[in-house]
Amino acid sequence: MTAARTLAVPAGLAVGAIVAGWPGALAGGVAAVVAPALRRRRRESALRELIETQLIDAVSVVASGLRAGLSLTLAIRAAADDGEPPLAPTLSDLVDRTSLGVPLEESLSRWTESMPSEEARLVAGILRMHRRTGGNAPAVLDQAARTLRERHEAARELRSLTAQARLSGAILGLLPIGFFLFLSATSRGDVAAAYRSSTGATAIVLGLAMQAAAFAWIRRLLRVEP
Repeated sequence: MTAARTLAVPAGLAVGAIVAGWPGALAGGVAAVVAPALRRRRRESALRELIETQLIDAVSVVASGLRAGLSLTLAIRAAADDGEPPLAPTLSDLVDRTSLGVPLEESLSRWTESMPSEEARLVAGILRMHRRTGGNAPAVLDQAARTLRERHEAARELRSLTAQARLSGAILGLLPIGFFLFLSATSRGDVAAAYRSSTGATAIVLGLAMQAAAFAWIRRLLRVEP
């Protein structure tokens, strides 16, 4: 995997240069650097969404276990046994550490550090409070599960509502660059005349910079802070 990443940039530069000259080489190099980062970001986002979905069910199982008279550790164990990866193994590790003598609060802290979701901190905070003060933890956990479910559904609805706008922004941002690369590949002689002119080169660089700024601005407008 490391070797593939190392060779990706030279390969992108070479293929881009063959297809569309130095603009293609630049685009190929940028794509070779950006594409792995985008794939990694998508994987992390999908993992976080899956964990958040599983966390809602896990909180409900813990609440049911406490209501049935189980201890907090056994209720978490029930949630781990009832759940699926990737969340279930982390809950099993939490219970195993507690069984080996690690304080529950420390185990919860380690668990939240390994979780990519901020919602895990909310759940851990509720469990810590129950450990310290007692109280009607099942009712609090049921309310937390409802809150998490509402937040998750709202986030999914928001992504659905902004999907068309995000796609339009991507098309508007990439279409001019793609058209420029197409001209570089099909009419290389005509475009090369612009490269040899300081005015033409400046216009090309300025146009690409403005296009990148517009794309970043559109992405910024579509970003909704939690």
